[in-house]
Amino acid sequence: MDRSIRLGLITGFIVTVVLIVVVYIFKPIPSPAHTAKTKEKTTSGIGATVEKKAGSVTPVQSEIASAPDRTALLEQRDQLYKEFAAISDALSHGQQPDLRQVNQMLEQQKQLVKTGTVAADEALSYCHFLKQILPAMDHQIDQHILQLEQLKRNAI
Repeated sequence: MDRSIRLGLITGFIVTVVLIVVVYIFKPIPSPAHTAKTKEKTTSGIGATVEKKAGSVTPVQSEIASAPDRTALLEQRDQLYKEFAAISDALSHGQQPDLRQVNQMLEQQKQLVKTGTVAADEALSYCHFLKQILPAMDHQIDQHILQLEQLKRNAI
């Protein structure tokens, strides 16, 4: 009896610790715009907030899109991923995609990397995948890979 209580307490403790770790790991990362708003709220006094807003804009702040723009960019990203999935699905059914459309999608992906909506590493992995499934576009995809790697280096 005493042993089963001790085993139950240990099991409960382990489950609790695992749940806390899982919640901590999957906690959403606040966006830069959200972090900036939080910092502004913690600043005491209305004058300090007005001075902060009226102050010079740093390069990092100028690259952060406003909320409506960010939503539109996220929608573009989601649509782009759906199009990539459609290409993969079409290829699995033996249909060849329009190479001009794929090239336009790569350009759109590059623009999304420039705005910070898509991570450069993620875009590179999509390019490598496309290079494997579309050998006819090796040259164009290699050019996009080089451009994405350059954007990645510039971002660092």
